[in-house]
Amino acid sequence: MTGPILFEITAADSHQQIILPVIRLLRARGIPVIVYSDCELLRTASDTAALQREGIPFVRMAETPLPIPMPEWGAAARPFRQRIPHEVKRLHPSLIVVLNDRNFPSNLYVEAARRLSIPSLLLQESLRKDLFQRPPWRKLYGRWIRKIRLGIEEGLRHYGQGDCDAVAALGETSREYFLRVGVPERKITVTGNPRFDQLASADFSAEAQRIRAALGYAPGDFMLTFLSSPIERMLIVSAEEKHDALVRLLGWVRTLRQEPDWKKMRLVFKLHRGESAPLFREMLVHEGATDFALVAAEPLYPLLRASQAALMFSTTAGLEAALLKVPVGMLGLSKPLDDWNFVSRGVAANVRSVEGLAAFLRRAREDPTSGARGANAAAFYIANFGCAAEAVAHLIARMAGYIDPSNAE
Repeated sequence: MTGPILFEITAADSHQQIILPVIRLLRARGIPVIVYSDCELLRTASDTAALQREGIPFVRMAETPLPIPMPEWGAAARPFRQRIPHEVKRLHPSLIVVLNDRNFPSNLYVEAARRLSIPSLLLQESLRKDLFQRPPWRKLYGRWIRKIRLGIEEGLRHYGQGDCDAVAALGETSREYFLRVGVPERKITVTGNPRFDQLASADFSAEAQRIRAALGYAPGDFMLTFLSSPIERMLIVSAEEKHDALVRLLGWVRTLRQEPDWKKMRLVFKLHRGESAPLFREMLVHEGATDFALVAAEPLYPLLRASQAALMFSTTAGLEAALLKVPVGMLGLSKPLDDWNFVSRGVAANVRSVEGLAAFLRRAREDPTSGARGANAAAFYIANFGCAAEAVAHLIARMAGYIDPSNAE
């Protein structure tokens, strides 16, 4: 009898948005699944309520988030080196699906699968920047020490180098990325990302109106949303340069608000889960920007629908904004961030000055086709837009033995 399919996740929000549409399709076919939610191992909390509402069997390897300081976290994480392989051996699933193959704890599932001859699939979670990150030697040294002393691996390989049996890629640019990091072409299937399917059909307008009212926006007010990301933790720029860029942006917005055309513009920061809202709010207070800028905890897609324009450093969320036909600008830094050619392909505009910001905002407000053009450009990066869940579910069912490969199309 074919065993259940094991999905392993480490981020309750984005990872569940990716796997839940796929799980629904698999269960509709009568295929058993189980979710191992390891968010606590990376110091965050699982969303067990969402899994319970769906009636999906799940396991949490830790009941509460592990401690944040590195020495304490390393000691608390070390026992899972044995516990995770034991769980895989006990369950013996027909397939293991991970969204990150190179880091603890997900790589332990892939290694256990290999030892037990269980197939494994890497389901791509986001556009990758691995080829553009160059960790300083001190950070690499610390990572090697953790691997040697604790057996915990983080950031020593590129995403995709964990040796899964197959990779489900977002699109053709992602296929090219995986080939560049050494993944054999035979392992790569371009499926798209199930999280983006809802952008093709869902109506976020009612929730968007609620958000604008809750944040104090009148009908004529201009909402500019900044899609932040932990680029300092990605080692793309220093924390100081990121902070300076954000302060510079606040100054630009303050300057534009002095003009009659932009006096009703306000800035909303949407943070990545790896960023600190208190630190951002402290920055707004320090810069005297609380009268025109705030940090919002609203869901991403309705917030974008509520926005007239969006800015970013460089993040997959910017691609999602473009798919929602929200004009997107890329905030320039001293180091180029356009790893995926968003600007040259027309997904985003380059914003490097207050004049550049003003020009971008004018186009967003006055050109009704700018959002549609960005959406058309964004479609280049995403395969099977609107039906990626079906493509992923089919690949999973085939790999797990629920579909005869000779009959698979």
